[in-house]
Amino acid sequence: MEENAVRTVLIYGIPAYGHLYASLVLAGRLSRQGMRVVYYSTEAFREEIEAGGCVFRAYPFRQNELDLRDGARLLRLYRVTLEYTDSMLCGLVTEAAAMHPQAVVFDSLALWGRAVSELLGVPGYAFYHIAAIGRLFDAGFFAYMRSFSAGLLKDTKELRPALQARSRLKKQYGLSSLGLLPVLMNQGTRNFAAYSRQFQPGGRLFGKKWLFLGPLAVHRRCLIKAERILPSAPLIYVSLGTIFNRNAGLLHALVKAFDSDRMPVVLVWDMAQAGRAKLPPNFIVRRFVDQKTVLKRAALFITAGGLNSIHEALYYGVPCLFCPQQGEQALNARRFERLGFGKLLHNPGRLREEANEVLSLPSRWDESLRKRLIRTYDYRAERLLIKTPREGVRERNGRKKRDRFSDGRHRLFGRISGKAPDARIPGSGAGAQPGAGMSSCVAWSRILRG
Repeated sequence: MEENAVRTVLIYGIPAYGHLYASLVLAGRLSRQGMRVVYYSTEAFREEIEAGGCVFRAYPFRQNELDLRDGARLLRLYRVTLEYTDSMLCGLVTEAAAMHPQAVVFDSLALWGRAVSELLGVPGYAFYHIAAIGRLFDAGFFAYMRSFSAGLLKDTKELRPALQARSRLKKQYGLSSLGLLPVLMNQGTRNFAAYSRQFQPGGRLFGKKWLFLGPLAVHRRCLIKAERILPSAPLIYVSLGTIFNRNAGLLHALVKAFDSDRMPVVLVWDMAQAGRAKLPPNFIVRRFVDQKTVLKRAALFITAGGLNSIHEALYYGVPCLFCPQQGEQALNARRFERLGFGKLLHNPGRLREEANEVLSLPSRWDESLRKRLIRTYDYRAERLLIKTPREGVRERNGRKKRDRFSDGRHRLFGRISGKAPDARIPGSGAGAQPGAGMSSCVAWSRILRG
């Protein structure tokens, strides 16, 4: 490769808006520096990715086949992640080798991205859109266990196909670190976190391998044109995010709490369900809004607790009432409650009273802490990626030396020569069936050992 060739960075994302916006802010910075950024996702996100200055590449599966609601079912998510990696890896790594990437950036859940970087010997950088677990039994581990431990033993039927997929990845590619924790919390040469060190549980103990970039998603661009529906008065904004906006019980509690209120309520909800409910005239229901525009006018944000949403609320100084729908959101909510920027909803029957308590928080919270939590440092990741050495032949102390890319490529094609790229969709063959005859104790030992 010529020395003046365009440098390429590959980004392996997860097809969900909550896992897109922060990494896309960083990708835009790299693109403006003249780098070629190739971003993998599904067709639903092509427009946003290309508008960010990236080259879009599609994964060989459809949008609805990777259900992120599996985040509440860890063993199923573990199995699906392993199977998708097994399904896609040969094709992805063949494409990547042809592009000669300088670096690989992968979502913390995108095991296939970590595998590409390891097999090609290219520096790999994990991108965290969720609070991290740096190591077993750290503060992040216990924070997640508080939210997930009750359901961790569910779906034990997922153990056998998960272990089968793990075995195939080890045998075919020589991959390691395939236990439950390293697969759902992939780490790289360095790790980028799209939030502050103060937000991360036990953040002060995270070393130089971690770069806390701040909430980059607050600087995202919104391409979808939303209807202008904002009233002049301050409003209550309700959104449980794009995945969990179908909670019928919460909808009933909202109507009961605010049906006689003069304050407008902007509600982002499943339109079919909302259409069946009798909503008061002060309720404005839409399938989609420009969230940042709404938050500029909001006095209160009732939210599930997604990482991007709560940081956008923090950016605009809006207190949050949290109604978490799964474990990661519960962790976020407890962190913000501890920091003084919101409260968990404890009793939907007292939603109005608890909302009034949250409305008073801005007069009591630490404004200097709020400003520290919303600072962004994406330039640090940009500098690191730009300085990553090119692949090819190096000169060091007067001697030529093959770089890690060349060595990794040699190892890779020694392993998979003769294997055609496989774009099959997992979950339908014999390997996806739970099977029988394996002791659950033995399975747990193997699955945690990695």
